[in-house]
Amino acid sequence: MTEEEQNFEAGKDENLKNESVQESEGEWVKETGVLVYHAATGLRCEIKAKVRQGDGKVFVNGLPISELMKEGKILRAEELMQVMSRERLKRLDIDLDVGDVISKDVLSPPVLTYALIEALTNLLGRL
Repeated sequence: MTEEEQNFEAGKDENLKNESVQESEGEWVKETGVLVYHAATGLRCEIKAKVRQGDGKVFVNGLPISELMKEGKILRAEELMQVMSRERLKRLDIDLDVGDVISKDVLSPPVLTYALIEALTNLLGRL
């Protein structure tokens, strides 16, 4: 295990603490820098991520991303799968909060998938 991984495991990752808001013990809310805007409805949502130690699982609004793929709300994009399998994400569980975007079905699956890819990529750079 590298020194960086040891620091993270011990809860000493200062970068994570400084750029995040601690929601509960061991869970951090991080900005992803992705803003979703749907012009026709005026729906606006900034994607945020709840990050905690885990097994590399990714959720969207509390639902497993695999379930949303099965429902057709998110595409099973190769790029998304590559981002999700990055080594730094394998030790974290991430819950992306996209607000009402999913429940109101206002975004097409390709657009939502692209937004999630961008959010995960940005998050990876901020960890």
